[in-house]
Amino acid sequence: MLPFASSICILGALACGSFALQSSPTVSSAPDVSSSRIYTSAISSVIAAVTPMLALIYFCPLYLLYRHSKRHPRSINKISGARVQQYGPLVYVFLLAVSLAEIADATWLLLQFRFNNNAPDPITRSGVRFLLCVSCWTTVTSGTYTLFFFDPLWSKHPIASIGTQAIWVLVTWVFWVAGAGLFNKSLPRLFMSGSCDGVVYCGQLQMLFALAVVQILTLTFGMLVITWLVWQSARSIRHPMVIRVAAAI
Repeated sequence: MLPFASSICILGALACGSFALQSSPTVSSAPDVSSSRIYTSAISSVIAAVTPMLALIYFCPLYLLYRHSKRHPRSINKISGARVQQYGPLVYVFLLAVSLAEIADATWLLLQFRFNNNAPDPITRSGVRFLLCVSCWTTVTSGTYTLFFFDPLWSKHPIASIGTQAIWVLVTWVFWVAGAGLFNKSLPRLFMSGSCDGVVYCGQLQMLFALAVVQILTLTFGMLVITWLVWQSARSIRHPMVIRVAAAI
């Protein structure tokens, strides 16, 4: 768990650094073109190096825990439980990977807005910051839930239950919907009609919004699956399976 804790610290540093840069006074004069290009190249290189490092820090202990779970499998008494155990970690890993991409994109945009002082408007800047926070939240929590799936002891803890996961999915879904809504409100022409006229970093902003939509769709699918599992459990309780044994002659 130490490498995963390190990744949490790095993510927190990225988020806090972006907020600190946004809170500092803006420069009155715009930077020249050469310094802007150097700055853009530098932060792009740093983000491109840090993002795979975070993924590697997470996937190394995850692989070791996966091997441990294969050597010590836990008993599952339902077919639906076996399917959740098989496909659930893949969904959480997908959420984490998309969130890391969102963190990289949002951090790059915030640093560009700070250095070049060219944010489209305050609402857009607030939307990017909010999506950065939601991405950090999703990265840490989805990564933790993935480890819960494989750990033989934590998988039996109440925090890893279907009810707790349903609450997490709902809360995280609300966060992403709020972030995407705030972002769409600031630049409706960019996301509804695809017009990039007068909008700086158009491709990066569109990618940020697209990744948020992907997260919303994935979490919606997760809510549907959890609803189906709850319905299956309630049905099995109300109508238990009766096993008939043939009488001996």
